[in-house]
Amino acid sequence: MEKSQTFNPKMLATLWPKDISLSELFSNNHPVDLEIGCGRPHFFFDRAYNFQQRNIIGIEWKYEFIAQAERRIVREKILNARAFHGNAWLLVPLLFRPQSLSQVFVNFPDPWWKMKHKKRLVLNHTFLDVLYELIQKDGFIVLQTDVKELFIAYQELFKEHKKFFHDQQFDGESISYLLKARSHREKKCLEQGMEIYRSLFRKI
Repeated sequence: MEKSQTFNPKMLATLWPKDISLSELFSNNHPVDLEIGCGRPHFFFDRAYNFQQRNIIGIEWKYEFIAQAERRIVREKILNARAFHGNAWLLVPLLFRPQSLSQVFVNFPDPWWKMKHKKRLVLNHTFLDVLYELIQKDGFIVLQTDVKELFIAYQELFKEHKKFFHDQQFDGESISYLLKARSHREKKCLEQGMEIYRSLFRKI
């Protein structure tokens, strides 16, 4: 390896954003929403376009989707959207200050079918503790999935966690109307007539 290509491990900490000022990032004080695992950024851009007075941040592990989002943000001069590449478990605690998030969206997360992979499910007690600290007092988490077993498991997780309550005044149809955005997976499910399960969990 040439000297110009060498990497100093001590530089790693400087590559991570930390505790960023969202008002400076967006040049406004509008509410900030977070999509965890934005994938193909259909939902991400629907939110940005349909809610001009809100800011949307997307986090995704697959870089190709973040690169796609960044190119579109620049090309279309979208001012209220930012996309970050990385593991949400690591990035979310670093990026956001306490009570800085208004709404969090978890859209069609990977169900990790094999038992040995269940530990990779994006939502767990530890991560819900993190989100609880970052979400404002009137904020909430929206979960959407086409996998009934996963939906039931996450319902039970929130019930056990006890820091968010299932706001049952919002059913699937009303949540869809509230969001005014559809992910790539949701569009595929609707085309195939598949059932979609949705819940809104409000911070206690």
